[in-house]
Amino acid sequence: MDIIINREHFSFFILKNLTAPCPQCGIPACGREDFFWYNEAEKRMTLVLDGSYLDLIIQNYLNNSLEKTTYTPLPKFLRESNECIGWSEADDFRGTEIDIDDLLASIELINQFVPENWLKEITAEYTSELSAICNHAKRFNSKLFLARS
Repeated sequence: MDIIINREHFSFFILKNLTAPCPQCGIPACGREDFFWYNEAEKRMTLVLDGSYLDLIIQNYLNNSLEKTTYTPLPKFLRESNECIGWSEADDFRGTEIDIDDLLASIELINQFVPENWLKEITAEYTSELSAICNHAKRFNSKLFLARS
């Protein structure tokens, strides 16, 4: 998949794309895609998620499983999502680096929580695919990046 923004070219080798065309507008994820990637042999090995679903998964976890006293020790990935800073505002396709171990800790916490019924299947699929790309990046001793469209 190639994206051109302001005459700058970004190329992604899509490992998995979990977005679907919107029934209203026909655009995958209504244009709200999250690109997670690591570099392997000069290619951006990429997982594409529906950013709105990822936000829902995180907010469902935060809204239903936390007490105020447990917020500070949360992984940075979850706190940045809640505070709308860092990666949650990562709209630069050069990528925002994501701490792999921090993301894996976030996934572990989300997986300990039982989401609302309508979100269970999506949560399981998203956390599984995020864990997989984290482990692939670690295996290749690569950094993990994110860009939100």
